[in-house]
Amino acid sequence: MDDFKTIEALAKGAVKGALEKYSETIAENGKKVFAKLEVVLGKAFNSYLEKSYEKYSNIKTLLYKEKPQKLRDFFVTPRLRKGYDEGAQVVSALNSTVVRNFSGQKFIIVQGTGGIGKSMLMKHLFLSELETCREFIPVLFELKDINRQANDYNLMDAIFEGMNILAESTSKHAIEYALELGMFMILLDGFDEINGNKSKTFTEKLNDFCDKYPDNNVIMSSRKIDDFISFEKFAVMNTMPMDKSQAISLIEKLDYHAEPKQRFIKALDDELFENHEEFASNPLLLTMMFLTYDAGGKIQETPHLFYENAFETLLERHDSTKEGYTRKIESGLRSDLFKKVFATFCCITYHNSKFSFSKDELINTLNKVKTAVAKDGIDFDVENYITDLTNAVCMLYREGFTYHFTHRSFQEYFTAVYLKEQTDDIMEKRGLAIIKTDMDRAVIDNVFRMLCDMAKDKFEKNILLPFLIEIEKDFEGDDIWEFYFKRMVASVCFIDGDLIPTFCSNDATYKYFFLRHHLENAALLSPPTDTDAADEAVRQHLNDDGTGMLYILTRDSRHMEEGRYVHDDKTLYKLLRATRIGQNILAISKAREALTEKYKNIPPNDEFFSV
Repeated sequence: MDDFKTIEALAKGAVKGALEKYSETIAENGKKVFAKLEVVLGKAFNSYLEKSYEKYSNIKTLLYKEKPQKLRDFFVTPRLRKGYDEGAQVVSALNSTVVRNFSGQKFIIVQGTGGIGKSMLMKHLFLSELETCREFIPVLFELKDINRQANDYNLMDAIFEGMNILAESTSKHAIEYALELGMFMILLDGFDEINGNKSKTFTEKLNDFCDKYPDNNVIMSSRKIDDFISFEKFAVMNTMPMDKSQAISLIEKLDYHAEPKQRFIKALDDELFENHEEFASNPLLLTMMFLTYDAGGKIQETPHLFYENAFETLLERHDSTKEGYTRKIESGLRSDLFKKVFATFCCITYHNSKFSFSKDELINTLNKVKTAVAKDGIDFDVENYITDLTNAVCMLYREGFTYHFTHRSFQEYFTAVYLKEQTDDIMEKRGLAIIKTDMDRAVIDNVFRMLCDMAKDKFEKNILLPFLIEIEKDFEGDDIWEFYFKRMVASVCFIDGDLIPTFCSNDATYKYFFLRHHLENAALLSPPTDTDAADEAVRQHLNDDGTGMLYILTRDSRHMEEGRYVHDDKTLYKLLRATRIGQNILAISKAREALTEKYKNIPPNDEFFSV
């Protein structure tokens, strides 16, 4: 596919294929309309598709940072599972048609953990639509760009204007007509990268977009989110971890010295995969495992230790093209100081939801970091440090005029490292600031999970307890369970026999899941032992067959016209306390008291922790 004429033919073929599907429909409006649409769409999209094919075919990765490699040469097609049932059928995402047919819907969410290959999959689907499927005109849009939009943006304009194809009104009218016909496959990459204050607006706009143009194919990727209920029209597909054969296949595909590859493959096959499946089943982490293994490092089992080892490997790593040559650290910083600077940089950028930077933005941010670390006697040249980040440790890569994190998981790990090193008051202040800035990311990302692993007591005392205190600041009365229940749970319904909550807002959803996870980790919340009996008691009280909807009285739900209001039924209210939902709320409501008691005699710790 390197030949330009071949790429040009692919681009023209995609537009032609999409047009041919609707030629009879368009022909009803006259041959002139069809001919004009063919010319306008061809003019609008051929150049975009050609450039995008080149862009998405050749990828820079952690291993291939200097020279992009063809995605097809190292990409292992992931397996997808429909919905949340672990026993559900699994299919290999060979191309966009397979994914559409397997999901059974035109609107799809592909979710998975960080590093599992979601963005690679979106590029793969774009390429496969051009190369083989040719049913739709593919468009790939990175959702982090939504963060730059004003709140009153038009979603169609936001998606298409970046392609420089909306300059003429004729192009816009043609695209609107093509959208009405359903000629596009729109790939939206990275829902989790939209800032929390913009995600609700985007969700509403996307739902409206799908209502207005229901015949297009829309596939959106995201890290795992517990609640996609707002996307009613979307089927949820889960990106499955790699099995051993896929992991071996990925290593075999790497453009790397044969001898270390074979040693690592043998170790994977013998016992390494089973012993470290959490890392070995994730493409990014498997690559990091391989680099660490090749450097003679130990494969750690705890995520934050794994990242620490991987970074040390990258920092000390020998250039793969020159035997015995170690990359020079241009900034001259020793390892611990280099990491302190990078941890500060990661915390600032993570708090500000910045994952990519212009050169000026990068320099300005590092100048702020330089000022911040000067108090610790650290000095460095910003330009040299940028060179180190891109060339020596591969934490950033440059694409055109923009710098990107090689992977956001490093930004999350070093944000946790930064918070761990701080005194109690600074950890609390900056940790809570990150949570308040984007509650969604506090749940979805791994910053606070890794921070808890690194310094459990400090996390509970300085972040979890103050977070609970902040929530309860306007509590009045004597029933703290009711306080949490009314502010978190909007309704409860039976789905496939299970009692499932919906939440008052996105904020309530993420607070619930944040608290539930960390209280489980603190051994302050355990799964109820008899939820089936409690659920059945609710069902019998309602005289319901398990398929109905029960609405909970909250400040946000009085507009509902159907259902049962729990505050109008004290028996029902009492029964709900015994369910899994009620018991989780009960544990949350008791957590502040338990943590206050646990840490009441422990004085503030002013020691500055090092990595």
